[in-house]
This record gives sequence, structure tokens and C-alpha cells, in this order.
Amino acid sequence: MKNIQILLLLVYCSTLVSCVAQNNSNSVGIMFYNLENLYDTTNDPKKDDEIFLPSSPRNWDEQKYKKKLENLSKVIATGADHMPALVGLCEVENEKVLIDLIATENLKAGNYGYIHFDSPDERGIDVALLYDKNHFTPKKYNPIYVDLSGDSIDYTRDILFVYGEIAINAKKEPINIFVNHWPSRVEGEEVSAPKRAVAAQALKHVVDSLNNQLTDANIIIMGDFNDTPYDKSIMQILNAREFKSTFTDECLVNLMSEKQKNGEGSYNFKGKWQTLDQLIVSESLLDDKKSEVDINTIQFVKKNWMMFVHEKYGESPDRTFSGNNYIGGYSDHLPVYMELIVQ
Repeated sequence: MKNIQILLLLVYCSTLVSCVAQNNSNSVGIMFYNLENLYDTTNDPKKDDEIFLPSSPRNWDEQKYKKKLENLSKVIATGADHMPALVGLCEVENEKVLIDLIATENLKAGNYGYIHFDSPDERGIDVALLYDKNHFTPKKYNPIYVDLSGDSIDYTRDILFVYGEIAINAKKEPINIFVNHWPSRVEGEEVSAPKRAVAAQALKHVVDSLNNQLTDANIIIMGDFNDTPYDKSIMQILNAREFKSTFTDECLVNLMSEKQKNGEGSYNFKGKWQTLDQLIVSESLLDDKKSEVDINTIQFVKKNWMMFVHEKYGESPDRTFSGNNYIGGYSDHLPVYMELIVQ
């Protein structure tokens, strides 16, 4: 009995030390990841999910679904230097796939909660936020509708807004997070660019309201914008500046702009890397006060096991499908990642 008590005490102490160490970490990781169509295998008559069913040409069954969950969870858990405290996601079908994702063996240590709303997107895909309950406490959250109404009915993903407190090295700071997945380029630039402009305007309106209400609001904007840092929607409408050494007060700064210049990217389009997935922050997270971005950690998560070499287009993310051809990879996008530290 005495030996059992000692063993239990050791286990308890080990757990306690682990929790304290986690809460007292000098940095927290923040990731965004386009999951490339994370659908379950059940038909939802309200969503256009027929291509991801067992009866479809893709034969999307439980075995493939579980492999997809394991692959994605491996990237989130081990792709970057640390398991991230905040993970923005896009292309998730519903709440069920989020529950299944955080229940994977790879992500159990993350102690993740999630925030998700069903959006009016015609494909039935949404954005979401995973958060480590040891490091982040959500206080307020809501979807931001992107109104594409015009001559014809058109819908896209809502923007997810989450306000909460992030704990870094036992210090707490308020933070405002926006998770985005703007309209795609599939219809061509002439048709799709105005739609991304509408999304940029919807986001800019809320960001401006925050800056009018608060002094030096901490803001993190993440997402698949389907535009690069130098396209009109990002640079002119959202007014996200290039990543330089000095910035004006309360401006937005695109952490991925230099990577686009250097030919890096999160998505390989016919051999050309594009920085469609981005992290954009308020100047307050780059001013050497309190919590700030560790600029040495800004990266596209790109491990060898996540990649394959296309015979025509070179190194590319190892995706799940190519058309209806099952590849069994991870995603057609690379995640973006950074860390916040405290001064």
C-alpha cells in the first residue's frame, strides 16, 4: 500500500510540474492551417458534401477520414517547434470534425477547446479556432458576415472573431483574433477579386472599430486570403503594411510579405509558390512592450514528410486528393506559424 501511495504521489507531482511548466512557458505558438476539405462521411442535406461520401467517385469512407485526421493532427502537433496554443483552421465541415480532430492521439496533449460557427458557404466549409485551455481563455466570439449580395445570390465563409486572454509565462494579455478564408480564385481574377475586396472591407470595418475603442489593441489576423500580401485586398483595402523595422501607431503589419518577395509560399500553383496563407498583426505586437511576436519564429511549416515532388511543378505539399485520385497526404496548403513572447 505504501509503495502505491508513493507511486501515486510521484505521478501527481509529475503532472503538476508539467502543468506549471506549460503555463510558465516563455512563448506560445500560433498557427493557421487550411485543412483541404476536412469533411466527415455523413451526408448533410443542407450542405454540398456529396463528393465526400462513401458512395461518391472519391469513395470517402471512414478509413480515409481517420487517416486524414491523423495526418492533419501530426502536422499541427509536430510540424513546428512547439505544439501551438492557438490554431486557426479553414475548410472544416462542421463541429463533429473538430471534435474528432482534437480527440486524435497527436493532439490530446494540446488540451484543445474549439470555437466554430456554421457559415452560409455553399460548399458547407467553415473557419474555426482551436485553443489550448491552459494558455487561452475566450471571452467573446462571433461570426462576421461577408455580404456578397448583388445581381446574383452568392455566399462565402464568415470571418471568425474571438476576443480573449492569452497567458504567456504566467502573464495574461487581451488579444483579438480574426480567422479568415476569403473567396477563392476559381472563377478567375476579374470575377473573384471584387469578392475578396468585400471580405477585406468587412474585416477592416471591425478592426477600425476596435482601434477606435481601445488603445493599442492586440490584433492577430490569420487566414487563407486567396490573395498575396501585395494584392489590392490586403495592401490597399485592409491596409496591411510590409514587414519592416518601424511602423506607425495602430497599423497592421503583414508578417509574410518578405517571404512572398523571396519566392516562398504556402501554396504551389503550377510551379509558382504563392503566399495565400498569412499572419497579420497589429503594431502593438511588434513594439518591444509586453507580449510581442518573436520574429525569428515566423515560418511556413514545411517538413520533408509533408511534401512530394511533382514531376512538372516541383516540390509541393502532399495533398489528400488530386481530382478524384486519392493521394492520402496532408493538405494542399502549408501552415503558417509564429510565436508570441513576453518582455
